[in-house]
Amino acid sequence: MAASGTAVTVLTPNGRRQTIKVSPNTPLLQVLEDVCKKHGFNPDDHGLKFQRTNVDLTLPWRFANLPNNAKLEMVTGTRKQAVADSQVRIALQMEDGSRLQGSFSCGQSLWELLAHFPQISVSELSESGSTPVCVYMRDEVSGEEALKKATLKSLGLTGGSAIVR
Repeated sequence: MAASGTAVTVLTPNGRRQTIKVSPNTPLLQVLEDVCKKHGFNPDDHGLKFQRTNVDLTLPWRFANLPNNAKLEMVTGTRKQAVADSQVRIALQMEDGSRLQGSFSCGQSLWELLAHFPQISVSELSESGSTPVCVYMRDEVSGEEALKKATLKSLGLTGGSAIVR
């Protein structure tokens, strides 16, 4: 296999190994959720370790500073990882450069985030024919359906602060 694919191997608590293909923008939380789904574990109760150090699950693969074909260990978390009601402070940067700020649950969709602000008329966006687009880091989510499906947790935002353009 040439340099075309990047993969990570996860050692599960039951002693099995699971290989997951990742792209540069894949959040590490997604890797954990995929392994947990395949082996029947709860992702909220587990974390990932690389060489005895905990891995930040909010980072995408490219910024996690992990080598290709890294061997990660799935460990029982000492604290709950991403509780459904954890708050994320979001600054929404508009096209004109202004920013709108608010606190949101990590389970909320980007569409709900846009609808929260009275300055943005979501109904006008969908009727006018223009396509709403949100960009977080290098992830671009465009279109009403994609914005309704994409949650803050799916982007790797489970706590702290972030800016969405």
